[in-house]
Amino acid sequence: MPAVGERFDENTRWSGRLKKSLVSKGCQVIEEGVNGRTTVFDDPVGADRNGSLMLSGILQKNDPIDCMVIMLGTNDCKIKFGADESDITKGLDVLISAVRLFDPKIRLLLISPAVVNDGVKSGRFAENFDDRSIEVSKRLAEKYRKLAQARDCAFLDAAQFIETDPSDGIHLNADAHSRLASEVEKCLAKEFPELFC
Repeated sequence: MPAVGERFDENTRWSGRLKKSLVSKGCQVIEEGVNGRTTVFDDPVGADRNGSLMLSGILQKNDPIDCMVIMLGTNDCKIKFGADESDITKGLDVLISAVRLFDPKIRLLLISPAVVNDGVKSGRFAENFDDRSIEVSKRLAEKYRKLAQARDCAFLDAAQFIETDPSDGIHLNADAHSRLASEVEKCLAKEFPELFC
């Protein structure tokens, strides 16, 4: 919840909405999202924030997996990591390789997150993000799109239909979660129709 800093409940989060919608189509959606998670960067705030270190356990715990949706990159834009869009995309590629090594049959949907906006500079996370963070976040979509094409993954650019909430500049409000759930469902149905048979 951007304005108050608490976590939305399952019925509001985009992944929870997707779960509720797809259960009637015979699909099980497992949420593995964690606030502050990065692609490959270690954050002293929490050992479980490095996605590359957590991925093996996630894959093993949920095996077998038909499709995995990965939407990371916002936290990689933090000042302390000093990463640009190429660094972040390389981090995402590390995750793709790990998934493919675990099970090459898993379909992958890569989502470039909504862009960090100016609200971050005066919000609760002002010490973590700056103008450079905003600019890097704007350039992720094109890099992710090219990576998806090169690695045979489906791709969705969240910034095409949602924005981050101006109260903190990085999180989604309830309406954005709802729209994202709808767009992800449409993308999955288009890219992987066999999952809905």
